Amino acid sequence: MLRPDEVRGFAGEVLDRRFGMPAMISTFISYRFYTADFSKSVRQTLADPMVKREQDYYRANIGNVTSIDDFLKDQRLYAYAMKAHGLEDMTYAKAFMRKVLESDLTDANSFVRKMVDPRYQAFARAFNFAPDGRVAEGVTIVQDSGDLEATVGLYSEQRLRKGSASMAEAEYYAARVATLTSVDQLVADPRLFAYALTAYDIDATIASEPFIRAVLTSDLGDPDSVANAIDDVRYQRLAAAFSFEADGSVAAGGAQTLEQLARTVELYYEETGASASPAAAAFRTTVFDTLAGGITNVDDFLAKPILRDYALVAVGLDPIYVSDAMVRDALTSDLGDPDSFANSSDSYRLLASLFNFNTSGELDPGVPMQTLEQRDLLVDGYFANYENKARASEDLHTSDYRFMIELMTSVDDVMRDQRVYTYIMRAFGLDASQESTTKIRQVLLSDPSDPFSYANQLRDSRYTALAGAFNFGPDGKPQGPLRAQLNSSVSETVALYTATLGEFDFQKEAGEAESKYYSETIDTIETVDQLLANSRLAAYVTRAFGMEGEQLSAQTLKQILTSDIDDPTSFVNLKPNTRFRAMAAAFNFDADGTAKRVVLGLAQDANAVRETQDLYIRQTMEQKAGSQNPGVRLALYFERKASSITSAYSILADKALLEVVMTALGLPDAIAQADVDMQAKLIANRLDFADFKDPEKIEKFISRFSALYDIKNPQQSPSIPSLLLGDTGIVGFGDDLLASIQAVQIRR
Repeated sequence: MLRPDEVRGFAGEVLDRRFGMPAMISTFISYRFYTADFSKSVRQTLADPMVKREQDYYRANIGNVTSIDDFLKDQRLYAYAMKAHGLEDMTYAKAFMRKVLESDLTDANSFVRKMVDPRYQAFARAFNFAPDGRVAEGVTIVQDSGDLEATVGLYSEQRLRKGSASMAEAEYYAARVATLTSVDQLVADPRLFAYALTAYDIDATIASEPFIRAVLTSDLGDPDSVANAIDDVRYQRLAAAFSFEADGSVAAGGAQTLEQLARTVELYYEETGASASPAAAAFRTTVFDTLAGGITNVDDFLAKPILRDYALVAVGLDPIYVSDAMVRDALTSDLGDPDSFANSSDSYRLLASLFNFNTSGELDPGVPMQTLEQRDLLVDGYFANYENKARASEDLHTSDYRFMIELMTSVDDVMRDQRVYTYIMRAFGLDASQESTTKIRQVLLSDPSDPFSYANQLRDSRYTALAGAFNFGPDGKPQGPLRAQLNSSVSETVALYTATLGEFDFQKEAGEAESKYYSETIDTIETVDQLLANSRLAAYVTRAFGMEGEQLSAQTLKQILTSDIDDPTSFVNLKPNTRFRAMAAAFNFDADGTAKRVVLGLAQDANAVRETQDLYIRQTMEQKAGSQNPGVRLALYFERKASSITSAYSILADKALLEVVMTALGLPDAIAQADVDMQAKLIANRLDFADFKDPEKIEKFISRFSALYDIKNPQQSPSIPSLLLGDTGIVGFGDDLLASIQAVQIRR
């Protein structure tokens, strides 16, 4: 295929050989001069000093605008934006445009939403003006919605994480403690030593091993023993948890009885914050099954608090508020007697039904305390009630956190509120009682993207994750949030997607659901990989930008989304498909694929400024082309708008698009006088609108338009399309021209 510069030389040589005169450049060849290397055409347009001067002025001053009044008073800014959006002929109508800018784009009944011409909605979307005419400030918060949800998720998961960690330690402890033959073995094993002391709320890192040995071998019946001499009940509880002799040897029943072991493990779960974990629930169930086998009467049952408490939780009762006497009365009730204690409430009735004690508190001969069915019902009830209680507590803390975090305005606010601070620490696997608040404050002020930041220097992923979950700047105040897309770009993407929907109600309803999902979810995306991993979001984006069905690979999409559109050598600027560049411009990713922070409180965000300037340059380029050949301007405009055409009405609503289509289809001007629906039907019968999503088919359509446009609008000298189509008035020219073309190709 010949390059554009070769096309000019090639065409000129053919005409020079045939007629001995210079060729007039056809509409299509002129069009290709601009589109063959679009980035070069942009640079050439920017080389115009006036264009460059206006671009620099707009970029330097749009950030100073704080209201619609500011914007309309600055004629250069206002005129620049109007021209960019193709509204140059409406620049005089400032009162009208004020109503456009004041419109609420989310209100279907607002002024701009009732307008048929889509340019006005696009213009309103490009700015961040509130209905009162001022720049919408935006809300700067300490946590983005995505980070908030991630923190809540981590807090919920911490029950499972802590439970798993505690269970691993419990398994090690139970296995090792059963093999102990002396107290010295326990003290010499750092893992066993730490487990036992932690269970009884003693700091193992500072405890004296000789002193702990003396406590463990104390005789609690002797008031002068080491455990009793110290005025601290923790050490007495620790001594009571083991069965070591005074010389440190293990008593006949082992270092711990089953109940002592169970109590120690239970306390460890509580001390490590894992008491509400599934692991703790499973452990209690195992203990219940083990101890239940030796029970023969109610007194035995009540003598083991572990069994009693398990049964009460299983039937929805709080062990703290139920006395042993009440449990005895329930378990010995006659359920056939409506006046019995168990029949006084559903919970007590259920408790009695799950055990087989008779009214004297004994088990009848051959009758087990529970049948297998009763045992399963009890266990099911325990897990259900334990989980409900755990979730209720969790939901309460989470609800409190959600409310309070929105009130935080600085890192100091977070550090001062103990509930918020503790919630955050737990969510990220940190112990609020052990961490230095100075250290955590420095972590929260760290930039996780900086490898030399304080958080990253700690070499612990928990601190890096914590820093990344908040928006604090070095001054302790919240910065703009991380956003994969700025607000204006989200609105534009939704508008592009909506334009692709069909006319039927079910198509519109499905589209609205997808747009709602997209709008709510895109703010949670922080990397390109997250976006592409969500097939629903990825499909939405590719359809919005006219790439549905092109089967672009994830790698290609990533290259597009991470391209720097200001770099002429970036991926999107080296590709002829201008839709790639439009997609890249609509997102806010760094070259490494991470979302960038946004600056709030501006009349236009960075992407909207860039888009406005891109549109201005394109309009200027099209105007320049049109000054030499109106057909080229029409072709360039059609190429820019083609992917947004979804129906014949899209064409009929735009007189420039209509002229291109009428010319390309060879339709007479008289058709414009027909009924609109009739015109739409005529156009729809001749076009497949899906073709306008395919760059190659768009190119062919523009080629046909250009050829017929040149025939319809003849130049002084014959244009190449008219020559190729034989519309020259010269008999036999077509064959001679083909021969000339072949001769030139062979010679080259």
